Amino acid sequence: MKNRYRIIAAVAVVAATLAWALPASAQWVIESKDQKTNIKIGFLSQGQFESITTPDGTATATNLFLRRFRILFGGKVSDKWTYFFETDNPNLGKGTGTPGTKDTGTMYIQDAFVTYNHSDEFKIDAGMLLLAQSRNHEQSAGTLLPVDYGAYTFLESTPMAERVGRDYGIEIRGYPAKQHFEYRLGVFQGIRGIDSRNSMRIVGRGVWYPFAAESGYFYGGTFQGQKRQVGIGASFDKQRDYGMYGVDFFVEQPINKGEQGVTFQVDWNRINGGNFIVLPLQYQFLVEGGVHFNKGKASVFGQYAKHTYDNPATAQQYAFQVGAAYWLAGHNRNIKVSIGRQHTDRAPDRTQLLAQLQIFYY
Repeated sequence: MKNRYRIIAAVAVVAATLAWALPASAQWVIESKDQKTNIKIGFLSQGQFESITTPDGTATATNLFLRRFRILFGGKVSDKWTYFFETDNPNLGKGTGTPGTKDTGTMYIQDAFVTYNHSDEFKIDAGMLLLAQSRNHEQSAGTLLPVDYGAYTFLESTPMAERVGRDYGIEIRGYPAKQHFEYRLGVFQGIRGIDSRNSMRIVGRGVWYPFAAESGYFYGGTFQGQKRQVGIGASFDKQRDYGMYGVDFFVEQPINKGEQGVTFQVDWNRINGGNFIVLPLQYQFLVEGGVHFNKGKASVFGQYAKHTYDNPATAQQYAFQVGAAYWLAGHNRNIKVSIGRQHTDRAPDRTQLLAQLQIFYY
């Protein structure tokens, strides 16, 4: 255990040195002469060290790899039409478990959609979209508070033939009542079945914001305690017998004129595949929070996720992590370190240590 701490401390020191030496952030934009069209180019790099107990509980696996490496493109083709595309190459260089082999990477399209912006009250998104089953499900990976999403946030992804929570379709969304409300309602591919005979998948979400809405497509995981934000949301996801229903709550509050701040989030989902897909009745619960210091330059955070089945004979699971983040330049450059525990009934508990350096330009 002492060796683990020495390794993670060394990685954190090296990461801090590299991040400190990097230049200040800036957007890379190519714009037409009339300024009516443009393209923004960026990337997300999350270099990560991981030390985790092996599944049999007898040893420790260690890796230095790229948790995510994404290339981002976005911009506008007119005042009303915008677009966003990004690739991903997850777990690049991570050991596969087979002696002598590492993940050599498979770059693929992660998000690809266009948006028609009629007004704050009415927008249309079409393409490959991240679905809005919960706030955590719809958060950008580049703005998370802890090191990663909740352990069970994307439970429906593989059974519903998604790509990390994404599906193909079209949705309407808007922020009426002076941006105190948000709605999203979409039609998606889901499971097409034999000869694509299945009905379409319907996903919807509503949020009440006492102050003001987040009007971007993706939600933020934290604003380092510098923004007053409250959102109370509910979501549904339905295709034939399959159904997911959930509620969530998010709050961020600056304290002492932003010298300190707090972030807190709770998500709960009920998932049932019915006779449509192999997904027995189960529940996902997530709670995470953080306290921010020095005008959002440093944070301590914690995250707890639980996955339970309606059938008590099925193995129940939970995972937690606690850690700290140093925000050198907000989400553009930061370092996070955490220690956590993963539990599955009738299996050895697993201890996980993580250190991550994020560089995000967009």
